[in-house]
Formats: sequence, structure tokens, C-alpha cells
Amino acid sequence: MTAKIMSTEIELKLRLPPDAVARLQHNPLLKSLSISNSVRQKLYSVYYDTPDFDLRRNGVALRLRHEGKRWIQSIKGGGSAAAGLHQRNEWEAPVLKAQPDFTKISDPSLIRLFSTTSLREQLRPLFTTVINRSTRTLCLADGSEAEFCLDRGKIIAGDASVPICEIELELKSGSPLPLFQLARDLLHNIPVRLESVSKAERGYVLVSGSRSPPSKAQLVQLAPEMSVSEAFKTITWNCLSHLHDNEAGMLEGCDIEYLHQMRVALRRQRSALSIFSKVFSKAAFTQIAQELKWLTGQFGPARDWDVFVTETLAMVYPAFSAHQGMLALREKCEQMRRHHNKVARNAVESGHYTELILNLGAWLYAEPWLAQPGLPVSDDLPGTGSDVTVKEFSGTLLAHRHRQLKRYGRKLGSLSAPELHALRIIAKKQRYAAEFFAGFYPHKETKRYIQSLSMLQDILGVMNDTAIAERLLSELPIAKDESDEHEAVGIIRGWGMNLALVKKLELNKAWKHFNRNDSFW
Repeated sequence: MTAKIMSTEIELKLRLPPDAVARLQHNPLLKSLSISNSVRQKLYSVYYDTPDFDLRRNGVALRLRHEGKRWIQSIKGGGSAAAGLHQRNEWEAPVLKAQPDFTKISDPSLIRLFSTTSLREQLRPLFTTVINRSTRTLCLADGSEAEFCLDRGKIIAGDASVPICEIELELKSGSPLPLFQLARDLLHNIPVRLESVSKAERGYVLVSGSRSPPSKAQLVQLAPEMSVSEAFKTITWNCLSHLHDNEAGMLEGCDIEYLHQMRVALRRQRSALSIFSKVFSKAAFTQIAQELKWLTGQFGPARDWDVFVTETLAMVYPAFSAHQGMLALREKCEQMRRHHNKVARNAVESGHYTELILNLGAWLYAEPWLAQPGLPVSDDLPGTGSDVTVKEFSGTLLAHRHRQLKRYGRKLGSLSAPELHALRIIAKKQRYAAEFFAGFYPHKETKRYIQSLSMLQDILGVMNDTAIAERLLSELPIAKDESDEHEAVGIIRGWGMNLALVKKLELNKAWKHFNRNDSFW
């Protein structure tokens, strides 16, 4: 028997509480879509890796699963996970026993990975899963077929274990669009949540005691000849993956960087909507833009308080650690920070958030922006339209934003606080656009340009943080007679004013550095 030809597994994963299983099994919609009886299986799977997690570092999962009387070796790698939709390459082959069989590996890149003797010798079982699976086939609204699996069981590593209760909707034929539509319909009656983490990843967390570090944005893979619409979808999936990769860590609240990266992902996504609304009708983007604005609003106060407590206050406090007012102020700031972080986590755990992400996934497959009649060409970007290639569009857009930056730079010394804020926003948008389209242009020049933008953005960001600090200080509940705390507020304000003056001098130097960079497009 030989290895199965590589296939791409496309499945939407949903988590649900165990007490909702009975409601799910009797759901009228699910029954109406079923075209097969439910089949029950007990699945026992063993996941292999080295003690140093060499396979995980290479983005590969090796699993042996006992199904009935046979063992199936499965290797998964590559792909992505965004909006609950997991897309991974999969190689399967039957094996004689519960041990990896390297002769069943046919993919050249996997052969190279597993050809190392030391890696083979170090492979050992790391964790197991014991799953009771109920499977049925569904015929969805547009004729697409999907396999519906309800998995209940646990992941086991030594004496530790974590429960599993989730739905897998694996696409067998057709478009993924109805998967999102079905999940959205189920959400109206059952408290499902999108599952961003695979069973394998949860197993690694159980073994190591720590999850993957906060994830930064990955390079967007665009082809120069892509249509503007295809490029927009690719960028949006990239932003969604960035958001999703940080969700589990953010909910744990163990590192503020997870929240920060989710907020960056939202800013990148909103920037992409702004960029491509220059080509397509803004009406097609309005609802999604409003929903993303809502989520950004849920994250904003938490991030503001994180920055204030861990950066601004952290720099001032050591010099005044014996000041009674500063001690009391720090405690009040920590309380505000904890409150707003809880608000942000509640937002991500809400049905509103789940529905938003499902809507966004469905929206990307439906492509409503292509159905808008009489798409307007932006007055700001003459000569662009939906019929140009994305590389042509990117050059026009980057040049337009660059000219906007130059106009602000000519009067840099006299810019008001609102104008400096506007400059920061334009620099940020230009940086995101340059990062989106970087693959089309010479690496060295592009990197230098992005770095100079980042320098501008960082300085303007610190100046903006001092303005935000002023607002946050005004939100603190300080009574009139608490003179020590009012004094502490005055100290922080004075420090912020001095920092803003220093940063203004740095801004002039950073602008000169930016001006020395030629446009790369």
C-alpha cells in the first residue's frame, strides 16, 4: 500500500460547551441538511515529535490514528487558520503498527525533513487524543457537501489532560461559503465559538506548559498579475490569520503583547479596507468596516491602559517609589487596566465577536464588492480601477500616499497636535500598504523605506501616548482632598510634557532620514 496523494484539508472548527451537545444533536437545521445517518467511532491518536519539537518548528504534525482495526499515518503541514477555517496540506497512508513508517512518505520536502537520522531516532510519542466522534454528511444550501463531526474526548500528556468538545465541518465539495453560513445559523441557537487552535497545538501546549508566543504579521504572498480583488482577499485572510493566531493567548491574559497584536491585525485590516475602497464601492465595505470599528473600540482602552501602566508609569515610578500619592495612583491605574482588559476579553468571548468573524469569512467568499454596479474610480487615484493588476494599483496608491506625507513634512515645525496625529495615521497607513505590496519591489530599498516610516511612526506614537496619558489621568477617580495623588498626577504630566519636547526634536531628525529615501515603486 502506498501513501495517499497529498490533499488540502479545508475545515471550519467550532468549540461548544458540553451542556449544549444535546441541543446540537436535536437541532432541526442540522437534521434537515443531513443526507446520511450519524456514524459513531472511537478514535485513538498518538502524536509524535522530538523532545525539542523539531517537527512543530517546521510547521509539521505527525499523527498515528487507530481506526477500527487499522492504523493510519497522517502528516499535516503548511496552510493557514483564519476565521475558524483551517486549511492544511495532508498526507495519509495506512501503516502496519503504531510506529511511524518513513517509507510511506512521498512528498520531497517531507522526505528531506525526515531523512535526518538524528530526527528519526529522537521521535517519540508526546501526547495522545481519545475522541468519541459522531459523523454525518451534510448537503448544504448551494449543493456543497460537508462532513459534520462532533468530537468529544480529551488530550492526554502524562498525568495531565484537557477536555475536547468541538465541531469540525470539513468541506468535501463546493465552496467554503456555506460552511460559514451554517455556523452562523447554528450560533443563533447554540453558543458555539470559532476554534483557532488545532488539537495538535493544544497538545503541545499541554506538554510544554506554554503556548506559542505572540504572533506578528506575516509577509503577504501576492503575485504581480493578480487582480485587485484577489489581492484584497489575500491581504484580508492574512490579517484574519494574524488576529486569530493571537486570540487564545489574549484570552488567557498572560502577556499584553497578544492583545497588542490583535489590535495591530485590526488596524491592518481596516487599512486594507481603506486602500481598496479606492477601487471598489465604499458601500460594499461599510457594514464590515463598522463592525471592525466596534471591535477596535473594545480593544482600544485596554491597550491604552497597558501602554500607560507598563511604559509611561513604569518610567516615572522608580524615581518616586516612596511617594505616597504615586503608590496610590499606581494601584488605581492597575485597577483601570484590569477592568478594561476584562472588557476586551469579554468582547472576544461574545457571540457578537463570533458572528462578526463568521460574517467576514462569508463576505470574503461571496465577494459582494464585485456585484456593485457602476463602480466609481476614486478622484484621488486617477487611472486606477478594478481592471488593473494589483502591482499597477500598488504603485499608484503608494505614490499618492507618499505625496500626502510630503505635504505634511513641508510644514513639520508648525504642525498642531491634531495635524501631528493626522501625520501619524498617514505614516501608519503608508507603512501597512508598503508591507502589503513589498514583494513586488526591490527588497533593500523597500526595507529601508519601511524602516524610516517605522521610525516616524514610533516617535509620533510616543507623542500620541503622552496625549492619551493626559486623558487617562483625567479618568482616574481622585477626590479633591487627595493632595498626594494630585501631586503624582502633576509629576506624570510634567514628565510627559518634557518627553513630548524631546520627541519633537527627534521627529525632525527622523523626517530628514525619511526624506533621504527614494521611492521604491
